[in-house]
Amino acid sequence: MKMKISAIMLNTFREAIRDKVFIAIIIFSIIVMGSARVIKPLTLGEEAKVIKDIGLNSITLFSVLIAILIGGRLVYKEIEKRTIFLILSRPIYRWQFIVGKFFGLMLVLFESILIMTGIFYLMMLVLGIQANFYLLWAVVLTFFELAIVTSIAIFFSTFSTPITSSVFTFALYFIGHLTRDLKTLAAISKSPPATLISDVLYYVLPNLSNFNVKAQVVHNALLDYRVILLTILYSIVYSAFVLFISCLIFRKKDF
Repeated sequence: MKMKISAIMLNTFREAIRDKVFIAIIIFSIIVMGSARVIKPLTLGEEAKVIKDIGLNSITLFSVLIAILIGGRLVYKEIEKRTIFLILSRPIYRWQFIVGKFFGLMLVLFESILIMTGIFYLMMLVLGIQANFYLLWAVVLTFFELAIVTSIAIFFSTFSTPITSSVFTFALYFIGHLTRDLKTLAAISKSPPATLISDVLYYVLPNLSNFNVKAQVVHNALLDYRVILLTILYSIVYSAFVLFISCLIFRKKDF
């Protein structure tokens, strides 16, 4: 069973790293982070904080783009090229195909984050900015945030086109950073239906705001490691649930 998932994972990884979209995003991310040297004279004595903020946000932004643009067509591409018939003709369960695709893209994201983080630390070294490992907490939480984004992208990819999958995934990513406002709305709303809807959306939609600790690590603010642990656990549970739904949908497809 593990060998089948591993084979799909590695094949997905090899295909994704040769994808022109992946290569273009990685190159553009390096250019953006390298441009921090140009804006250094404009930071008015706050160059360290500004450059760290640019670097961490660049890692998140470009990783999310990889997850959405590549993840949104992982399953659809196999169906469109009809390679799915060859894959499923072998002794492999459909859920193994979905799980293998997920871990394959997560491996790609791990590699891309590793590359961008290395460039980020190299940039700080060149600019003479003190770089500590405390910044890596933001990168770690970004990776687990990407697990949720990837699972959602694969979910939409099981029944919609790449463009539709990407749009819906990006929309949920954006909304996921506003879910705290839904909780606030539920607390102040005087309408029971509005309160109920806000509460339901708060618990159903992904809560991604807890994964953003960039401001804290840039300003060396103390992190609550219990919250970080719960946030990572939330990522694992939410991603697993979305993948479970994806497997159910993919299992019912007629091919």
